[in-house]
This record gives sequence, structure tokens and C-alpha cells, in this order.
Amino acid sequence: MNVTIKRQNRKSLAMRVTPAGDIVVMIPNWLKPTHPQVKKFIQDGLIKLAPYIPAETRTPLHSAASIRSLVKKWADKIGVTPARIQFRAMTRKWGSCSNKGNITLNTALYYLPLHLVEYVVVHELVHMLIFDHSPAFWAKVREYIPDYAERIQELNRQRC
Repeated sequence: MNVTIKRQNRKSLAMRVTPAGDIVVMIPNWLKPTHPQVKKFIQDGLIKLAPYIPAETRTPLHSAASIRSLVKKWADKIGVTPARIQFRAMTRKWGSCSNKGNITLNTALYYLPLHLVEYVVVHELVHMLIFDHSPAFWAKVREYIPDYAERIQELNRQRC
């Protein structure tokens, strides 16, 4: 397990587990990484986060390029053209679609089984047609992913 300390323009300390199983500690710019407060925070945080830290470092199942190809394949099927496809680490969402047609996907998708990645991709692409979660939106998702409800349940058991 790797512990990375990042200094940021923030007031408090924070810690999270990445999808790969590494630990990221965010500290205020004014605080030195060697400060006893930081060391104690990390020590206490590792105990609290222990259930969420995988026993071994996870290996990605997909790359940005392979997921990009999946997006292009599904975009053709659905009949939409994303303006941009980007990846970033997100803590609460698997993906998003802007009203300008930009698709942002969570880098945590690299570690998920293909059928779950596929659901997230289709979900975001359908937003290019229907920009809400109305019954019409879910009906359109069902056209492409008939078992989407089961995939959502499985996805909800995963960590972003």
C-alpha cells in the first residue's frame, strides 16, 4: 500500500483510498508532511479505513483507450457524438454528461468488470438524448441495457 501526501489549498486534513488501493492524504499547504499532527492523522486514518483497503494492490482491467473505444462503439449505436471524453478521479460519481456533450468518466472504472463500465457509458451517452432521469430516460437505457437495474445494484456495491 502506498501513502501519498498532497499539499492543497485547504483548511483540514483528509484521507481517501483510491480504487487501486493506495492511500492519498490531503493536507493544508501551510502544514509540513512531517508534522506530528499529520503523522497521527495518518496513523488513525489507516485504522478507520482498514476495511476499505484491499489486501493487495488492484490491477486495472481497462485503460482510458479501451474505455474510449467502448464509448465510441456505444455512441455509434445510440446515434450521438460526444464533444469530448475525459477521465478524472471522482469520489461520488461514476460519470457525468454536460449539456455541451462532454462525457467525464471516473478513473475508478478502470477496475470494474466490463458489463458495469458498459452500463456507465450507456447511461452517460443516453443523457445526450434525454438530460434527466425521467421514465423516458430509463426506458431508453433499457433499450440498450435490458438488465440495467441489476447492473446498478452491482455498481452500488462498488467504491468510486
